[in-house]
Amino acid sequence: MSAATAEICQFHGYRLDMVRRQLVDPDGAPVQLMPKAIETLVHLVLNAGQTVTKDQLLRTVWPDTVVEENNLTQNISALRRAFGEKLGEHRFIVTIPGRGYRFVAPVTPVSRAAEIEPIPADSQRRRWAAIGTIAIVVAVVAVAAWRLMSDGEVQVPPFPQTIAILPFKPVVEGEGNEAVELGMADSLIMELSRSPHLIVRPFNTTRRFAAVDQDPLEAGRQLAVEAVVDGTVQIADDRVRASARLLRTADGRQLWAGKFDEQFSNIFEVQDAIAQRVAGALQIRLNPGAPHQTGNVRAYELYMLGRLHQARLVMPEVRRGIEYFEQAIAEDDSYALAYAGIADAMRSLVLSNDAPPAEMAPRAKEAASRAIELAPDLAEANSARGLDAMWFDWDWPSAEKYLARAVVLAPNNAEAHIYLAHLYSNLGRKPEALKHARRASELNPVSPLIAALECLFLTLQREHEAAVRRCKEAVTLDPNFWLSHHLLANSLVDAEQYQTALLASAEAKRLSPLQTLSDTFRAIALARLGRADEARAILQSLGVTARDTYVPPSHFAMIETALGNRDKAFEHLDTALSIRDARLTLLKVDPKWDGLRSDPRFQAALRRMGY
Repeated sequence: MSAATAEICQFHGYRLDMVRRQLVDPDGAPVQLMPKAIETLVHLVLNAGQTVTKDQLLRTVWPDTVVEENNLTQNISALRRAFGEKLGEHRFIVTIPGRGYRFVAPVTPVSRAAEIEPIPADSQRRRWAAIGTIAIVVAVVAVAAWRLMSDGEVQVPPFPQTIAILPFKPVVEGEGNEAVELGMADSLIMELSRSPHLIVRPFNTTRRFAAVDQDPLEAGRQLAVEAVVDGTVQIADDRVRASARLLRTADGRQLWAGKFDEQFSNIFEVQDAIAQRVAGALQIRLNPGAPHQTGNVRAYELYMLGRLHQARLVMPEVRRGIEYFEQAIAEDDSYALAYAGIADAMRSLVLSNDAPPAEMAPRAKEAASRAIELAPDLAEANSARGLDAMWFDWDWPSAEKYLARAVVLAPNNAEAHIYLAHLYSNLGRKPEALKHARRASELNPVSPLIAALECLFLTLQREHEAAVRRCKEAVTLDPNFWLSHHLLANSLVDAEQYQTALLASAEAKRLSPLQTLSDTFRAIALARLGRADEARAILQSLGVTARDTYVPPSHFAMIETALGNRDKAFEHLDTALSIRDARLTLLKVDPKWDGLRSDPRFQAALRRMGY
C-alpha cells in the first residue's frame, strides 16, 4: 500500500487521516489546523521524500484562487508549530531554498482497520470482557445483516442526513454584525451542500431563526432536520472570534464543538474549518469545489447585505439590495454570486413589485450572463440565467438547459428543483413538473415558497382540491409570506370558491401592497360572482394607476376575459406580447385564459411565444 492509496498515514507517532482530513498527535488528541494547512500537509505527505515546489503547492491547495506566497509560508509555519519543531529542526518538513519544501519524516501507510486499539496485556479480565463484547456485537450485527438482506434493504448508518445551519449570533446582544452573522451560516450552507450525502436547509429557510434567544433544538424541529449547527461570532480588534457546535435535534446531544480566533482577513479559513469539522463529525466527505466565490472580505460583506435586503421582496429593500450587490462587484468585479444576486433582484422587482420588464430584463440578463461567464459551474448562476430565459425571453430550450444544469450541479438544492419544475409546469409537461416538485418538497418540506409553487402547479394542472389544500399548508408554514396567500387566491378562483378567494386576495394585497395581481384576482372573482360593476371599478382603478406607473397589460386582459369582453381582452393581450409581459409565461396552461382558447387569435399568441 502506498501513501496515494492509504486511508491513513503515520509518521513519528502522528496519524494523518487522508479521507477525513484530520491530524491526530501521538497521544491520540486531534491537532487543530485550518483546512488549507491540512491540504498542504496532505500534498507533502503524498510526495514524501520529494521536493514539492511552491508553485505546485499553490496550485494544489488554492486551485481556483490567486494568492500570495505568504499564505503558503503561513501554512508551513502552522504545521511546524503543530509538530513542535524548534528553530533549526527538520524532523518533518525541510525548506529547499529557492524551490519549495520536502516532507522528510518516514511515512507508513495503514488501512483504517489497523486503527483498532490493543487490549491491555495486564488485565486478563478486561481482555475477556472485551472479547465477549465483540462476540456479542458480531452476532447482533450478523443477525441484523441477515434480516436486512432477507428484506432486500440496506440500513443507512445512524448519522444525521438532514441538517440546518442557523444564523450565527452576536456574543453581546446589540453589538453584532448581521451581515457577518448570516454570512457565516450562508457560507457553511454552501460548503456543506457540496456533499451528496447531506441535505442542508437553504439560507432562505433558516434566516428567520436569527433571534439571540432562539432555541436551536426547537429551530431544528421546526425545520424538520436531524441536526443543527448553532454558533456565535464576534468581530473585534480586526479579529474574528467564532464558536460553533453541532447538536442532534432528537436528544440535544452535542456531536462536535469548536472555537476559532483568527485575523478577520482569515474569515473564509474559519468557515472552511467549521465545515470540515462538521463533516468529520457526520462522517461524510465534502466533494471538492470552490465554495468561496471571492477572496475579498469587504466584497463578501456587501454581498451578504445585498442578500438580506433583496430577500425582503419589498421594492425599496430590493433596490437597496441591488446597490449592495453593485458595491460588492466594485470591490471584486469577478464575484459571480453578486452578479447572480443582481439578476435575481431585478427579476423579483418585475414579478413581485410590478416593475416594467423593459427596464429590468436587460440588466437582469446581462448580470446573469456575466455570472455564467465567471462561474459556469455555479448552480446559482445557472438558475439565474435559466429563470431569465423563462420569464423574459420565453426561450424554453435555453431555460431548460440552464435550469437542468443547476439541478445537476446541486442535486440536493430544493430551489433548483422547484425552478425546473416551474418551467415544466409552464410547458404543460406534467410528469416532469411533478417529479421535480416532489423532490424539492422532500429536500425542504418546510419551505413556504416550495409549498406555494406546488400549489400553483396543481392549479395549472386543474387539480383544484389538491391545489387549495397545498396552498393552505403553505400559509401555515409562514402566515406572513404574501405569495402563499396570493397563490391561494389564485387556486380558489379556479376552484370556483370566489368568496374565499376575495379574502385571500385581500390578505396578499395587505402583505405586498405594490403588486397589482391580487387586485386582478379580486376583479376576476367579482366578475364570476356576477358583481360586474365592482370588477369594472377595479379595472378602472388599475387604468388610473397605469397612467403614472407600470401595470402589466396581462392584468387588464384577464379581467376583460372574466367580464366576457373578448376583443378588449385581445387588445391588451397584444400589448402584453409586444412588451414581453412576464406574466404571460403561464399563458399556455393557466385556466384563467380558457375563455379565449377557442379563438384563433389565442393560438397565434401562443405561437408568438414559441409554444
